[in-house]
Amino acid sequence: MNSRWQTVSEARQATLQRHSTNADENSEPIPNDLYIEIFLRLPVKSIATCRCVSKLWASLLGLPYFTELYFTRSSARPRILFACRKDSELCFFSTPQLLNPDQRSSLIAASYHMKIPFDCRYNIVSPIGGLVFIRYGHIFEGRKTPELLSVIWNPSTRQSLTLPRPNTRKRLCLQSYFGYDPTEKQYKVLSMSVEGDIYKEHQVLTLGTEKLSWRMIECCIPHSHGSKGICINGVLYYPARADIYSGIGMIVCFHVRSEKFSFIKILKPFIRILRPTTTLINYNGKLGSLVWEGSNYHKRKGFEIWVLGDPGKNEWSKHFYGLPLLWQNILAKDMLMFAGVTGTNEVVLSSRYPSDSPSQPFYVFYCNLKCKTIRRVEIQGMKPIIGYHNYIFLDYVEDVKLIQAF
Repeated sequence: MNSRWQTVSEARQATLQRHSTNADENSEPIPNDLYIEIFLRLPVKSIATCRCVSKLWASLLGLPYFTELYFTRSSARPRILFACRKDSELCFFSTPQLLNPDQRSSLIAASYHMKIPFDCRYNIVSPIGGLVFIRYGHIFEGRKTPELLSVIWNPSTRQSLTLPRPNTRKRLCLQSYFGYDPTEKQYKVLSMSVEGDIYKEHQVLTLGTEKLSWRMIECCIPHSHGSKGICINGVLYYPARADIYSGIGMIVCFHVRSEKFSFIKILKPFIRILRPTTTLINYNGKLGSLVWEGSNYHKRKGFEIWVLGDPGKNEWSKHFYGLPLLWQNILAKDMLMFAGVTGTNEVVLSSRYPSDSPSQPFYVFYCNLKCKTIRRVEIQGMKPIIGYHNYIFLDYVEDVKLIQAF
């Protein structure tokens, strides 16, 4: 690690010296280190503007030293990312993610990032850091039917990278997941074709390679497709079944670095973990699951949190969070979905289909597991696209690294 940073530092110094020699001899230039300190304090939208000011600024803003330091500082200030669908567009917004359970903020303004067109069904995989993986249909000029695209987006820079189509027959459906290996700092996409309701032709694509290409890998246990997954500490988890008719449930573990599969069998006492409404979460670095208590939405009195202890022993612990009586009726009015759990152990919920009435506020709810309290935070600035289908993701990080550098 030290040698890596030494290499980055040497490259940085060479760039700084090269531009310093071109400065006007009669002027006293601003030290480049001071430039970087100033840039680190700028909002992400200003960084894009600064890249266009001069070659010097573009060079400084492209240094690995700067982009990694900016990302590290942004990671200490995670945000909530909203993907909002309306008509034929998908719009992205973000807000600060409240980190202090004692913070009494009741109003937060959303920042607009970008919008993209889409023409048919799509799915959004949970963001990792500052990148979002999206599969959606796009109708190209001169065509009548949409073509399904797999695209990596960076909402902070509004850059995208369209991935090549996996090596499979076009008539087959595809299911894809997004993972990250923190050891090698590599992003990978896992894609599988769906044939007869069973995953086939498992393939992996690694971002950052000179030529993007898919590689076939082996999976030892056949399984049917499940719902959304989550990547925690280099392991991609997603729920599945042996087949669509089987009651045998499992959580598939794809180890991003080794590209190997393992499986966690869900035994009968824990079968609630695989409900369609279940949300997999990162609970203090461990795999967890959020499940509403009861089947009647309007009579729910709380929710359960299941946390996986030792994966090898299949040990799960259950925690129940009872909603305060005052909030039971309030939360029952909306079809709330789980966004996840913050680093301070607050469960975040939001409406998937918010009201499109201009007089109806849009809220995000923070449920404090320790204090048994709930904070309702109004989100402003998203009203033009409220009323359709929303997705909400925690721990989004603003990243100024150009997407070609991943």
